[in-house]
Amino acid sequence: MIDVLSSVLGVGTLDQLAANAEAFEIGGRSCRVIGLGDLIAAKEALGREKDLLAAKELRLIASKRGQEKP
Repeated sequence: MIDVLSSVLGVGTLDQLAANAEAFEIGGRSCRVIGLGDLIAAKEALGREKDLLAAKELRLIASKRGQEKP
């Protein structure tokens, strides 16, 4: 599933998201996706139980990658 949004709750505008986006190669093409820190912030801003659980799991991934939420 792909979500295309102009802004993300808890993170900001597309320009703010682009500044922290991560690049991946998919099918031989470079794609930029929301950065892990921004994804965590967005999940926490939503505040739903399932999003808070996902944010907790994403924080574990970030710590294993040596990243911290900004």
